[in-house]
Amino acid sequence: MKQLSKWVKTSVVAAMAVGAVGITGLSNQAEAAVQQTKIPVLVMGEDSDPTTVKRSSDIFKRVMAGLKDSMSRYGFRMMDEEFMAVELGWKITERRPKTELIEAAKLANAASKANTRSRAMVLFRVHATLKKLSFSNKVTTRIDGEIYDVNNNNFLGTFELSPQAYPAPADCDSICISEVVGAKARVIAEDLGNVLAKKLDYLHTDGSASGSSVSGGSSGNGSIPSYAESNIPNAYTINLKYFDTREALSIIGVMSDEFPGYKGHELLSKGSVNRSYEYMTIAKSSKLEEWITILLIDMGFDIDRHIEIMIQGNEITVNKLNATPERARSEDETKRFN
Repeated sequence: MKQLSKWVKTSVVAAMAVGAVGITGLSNQAEAAVQQTKIPVLVMGEDSDPTTVKRSSDIFKRVMAGLKDSMSRYGFRMMDEEFMAVELGWKITERRPKTELIEAAKLANAASKANTRSRAMVLFRVHATLKKLSFSNKVTTRIDGEIYDVNNNNFLGTFELSPQAYPAPADCDSICISEVVGAKARVIAEDLGNVLAKKLDYLHTDGSASGSSVSGGSSGNGSIPSYAESNIPNAYTINLKYFDTREALSIIGVMSDEFPGYKGHELLSKGSVNRSYEYMTIAKSSKLEEWITILLIDMGFDIDRHIEIMIQGNEITVNKLNATPERARSEDETKRFN
C-alpha cells in the first residue's frame, strides 16, 4: 500500500503547483474582480407563516438581494432559486413550508447539474408589523433564520436581527409602507448578509469552528487543501460489495490511514455481501474516486474488468464484479492496530 501515499502526495502537490501558477498568472483586472470560489450557497425565504412577508412582496425581494449581495462579496457562489427553477422546469409558489424548501434544495442537488448544486442553505423570514398611532404609523421589522449543511443535514447556526421600528406617515397606504420598510430592510439585510458571510467563511476555512489544522496538507492556519471544497467535513456512505473480509478491511484501513482529509469512520451495517460505512472527510467525491481507483489497482485488481465504482451524491458504491485470485498480504496489514 506504500504506492498509494506516493500517488496521493504527488497528485496533491501537482494540483497545488498548478493552482499557484494560475494565481500568479492572473491579470490585474481579474485580480480586482471578486473570485467566487467558495462553497455554493442557496438563500431561500420561508414565508409559510401568514404573519411573515410573502415572497412576491417588494420587501422580500429587497431583503433577498441585500443578503445575496453581501455574501457574494466574500466569494461565496450564490445560487439563485429562480434561475434554478427555470433550469429544472419548476414552478415557484408562495407560502411554502420549511420542509418543501429543504426538499427543493435536495432535489436540485440530486439533478446532477453543476449549476444547481448548493452546499449551504440559508433560510430567512421577514416579519413586518404596522401599529397605528393617533398621530402617525409605526412599522416594525425583524429578520431571522437558520443555516444548514445541505449535504450532511447538519444545522450550522441561527441568526436574528433585533426588531427595528420606523416612522410612517399617518395616511401611508400599503404601497407607502412597502417603500418605507423595503428601503430600510435592504440596508438591514446587507448588514445581516455581511454577518452571515463571516459566519460561513469561518466554517468554510476552519471546519467545525475549531481552528485546528487539517490532516493531509493543510498548513494549520485554516487554508483549504486542493483536494477539498471546504474544511467542512462531508459524511459519505461507502458501500463495499462482494469483497471478502480481508479485502474490505484492507480498503477501509487504507482509506482511514492514508487518504488525506480523513476525519473518522464507523461501520453502519455488515451482511454476507455488503459492508456499509459512514466515512467522514473533507475530500471531494472526485478525489475519493481517484484515490480508491489507485488503491484498488495497487491491490492487484483490474479496475475495468473486476471493479465497478458508482457515485450518487454522497453515496459511493464499490462493487467487485467477479471472483479474483487471493492476493498476497500487504506489509501494511500487520500494522493495522495502533
